[in-house]
Amino acid sequence: MRGRASTEIPADRDDTALVPTRMAEIQKAPVKRLSPFDVLIGLRLSIIRRAADMLVLHFGPIRRHPSGTGTVADYALHVQCPWRLDGPSGTVTGRDDLWEYAGPGQRPQNWSPDDGLSLQDQKFANLFVWDESTRSWVNESDGFGVIAAQQASRGDVRLHLANAHEILLFPASCIQEAWRLFAIDGERHVVFPDERQDFAVSRRKKALADQEYEVWLRVIEAPKDASCMEAPPPLVISSDGARYRCGRCGVVLLVAELGALKDFVVRCRRCDRYNEVPL
Repeated sequence: MRGRASTEIPADRDDTALVPTRMAEIQKAPVKRLSPFDVLIGLRLSIIRRAADMLVLHFGPIRRHPSGTGTVADYALHVQCPWRLDGPSGTVTGRDDLWEYAGPGQRPQNWSPDDGLSLQDQKFANLFVWDESTRSWVNESDGFGVIAAQQASRGDVRLHLANAHEILLFPASCIQEAWRLFAIDGERHVVFPDERQDFAVSRRKKALADQEYEVWLRVIEAPKDASCMEAPPPLVISSDGARYRCGRCGVVLLVAELGALKDFVVRCRRCDRYNEVPL
């Protein structure tokens, strides 16, 4: 028909000459890299809790912890860097809201986030159910399932959730651990920065998840003689030792063998608190 381009391919046409051009186009096409966070797609955000100011997220069906104490899900994400939870109308809450008192009344003089009543607590309570027995917020709905996940080369993470919500992570240090993703029943941890860059764990044989290798220091008043060490960056006393965390903000301050730090005091540069070993 006149004025209409033919879409038929002549049977006798030789396409071999086009092969190099097609191969070049294929080689230039972008290749999608699989993200470790793809394993979360299809799972719902089921548990939210904190360890000091570290955000702990669990994804998947809730079950009892293998030890018989507490609850877990299929995957856990530990977040120590700045983060934000967005909703359809804007930001719901973020890391800094932990230190904002939300009432009732005026902020008590000695209030700390460990006492509850932070703005972060209030915002989570609007979305999830508080479980006092596990000190966690629990998602009892069918919402907040992960529908897409993206990770940038610098460690930024965006988790797209159902109900038009998103979780965003923003690493803000070149050496401090920003986040850690792992399967509850697995041994491999995906850590950013990875173990070759993370000063606190690079000298370890592997990242240890067992709680007996994590020690939370006791916050104390400033020593009268002002004699103490300072961290971060972490002080590595024993390359395969336990990780000692600040009792206030949770950052790793020391790596040493258990029992080797008697009467040891260290000031945390992140939150300006003094810590001693509770052993």
